[in-house]
Amino acid sequence: MQNAELRPLGAGELLDRAVTIFVRQFVPIVVVIALTLVPTTILSAIANPHAGQVFSEFGQLMSSLGDPTASQRAAQRLSEADRSSGFAFLIVFLAVVVRLVMWSAIVAVVAAAYAGSRVTIGQAYRIGLQRWLAQVIVALTFTVMGIIVLIPVFIAYILVVIAVVALAAFHLVVATVVVGVVLGLAIVAALIIVSAWVFMTYELASVAVVTELPNPMSAISVALRRGFARGMKRRTIVGGLVVFAISQIGTLPLLALGGIAATLTHIDALYFAVVGAGSVLLEGLVAAFVIVFAVDVRVRREGLDILAAEAPPVIA
Repeated sequence: MQNAELRPLGAGELLDRAVTIFVRQFVPIVVVIALTLVPTTILSAIANPHAGQVFSEFGQLMSSLGDPTASQRAAQRLSEADRSSGFAFLIVFLAVVVRLVMWSAIVAVVAAAYAGSRVTIGQAYRIGLQRWLAQVIVALTFTVMGIIVLIPVFIAYILVVIAVVALAAFHLVVATVVVGVVLGLAIVAALIIVSAWVFMTYELASVAVVTELPNPMSAISVALRRGFARGMKRRTIVGGLVVFAISQIGTLPLLALGGIAATLTHIDALYFAVVGAGSVLLEGLVAAFVIVFAVDVRVRREGLDILAAEAPPVIA
């Protein structure tokens, strides 16, 4: 008979534990993330110093819709403010590369704390460097997988568009609206569900690379088995939706607040300061939730004692 103590935690319980770990390990979590995020944010500010003006330009565009000349000027300024240079693309590529190192490092810190152990920041980043190639393989594998599983959703979208156009051609207004709304919502729901499952299964693999299986293919295999396990598909989707909700609820206000601060003070650097500081905190909370979720899947769904969950290997 299953031990009641090993029952899977609910989304609220997982989030509660994630917040607890984030608060208790606030300093090491923030330092690990800041060591990567702050330099890339500074480089982004150098590459596109007027990024915060996009919000004010967009607002001017909306307010000038009745004036074609003013709208054209606002749209032109918006386009210029959002223009990306080759250096900006290089910064994005660099940010993706170092993020994979940082992710392994933060997994090492949080997973060790959750297991009652401790990993120093230096040890965490050494683990990150050692696991970097494995994380690249895992990320590329799930990117391809995500594209493949989204193909049926895209095909369904095309079929819905064709159906709506056909009904509209026959002037069936009510049928056009009903089909468009109902099937459109169904496709959006399918897109969200599939994306959430793929994303969270990827996170299971990326955590396993650090805490269990350094071999990326083994980590991917274990993550897929756990993601497809009976009773786990729904939990994996819910986990992905929670991460999406946390990210969006936190990111949008940060961008808006940074844009407003830069607009009111005319200090562009404030946009990056607000967004950068907020992103460090948000990344830490999201990482804590993902890692708690992955550990819960491993030690509870597979009937292991949580105290037997090993901390990441410490590299001398």
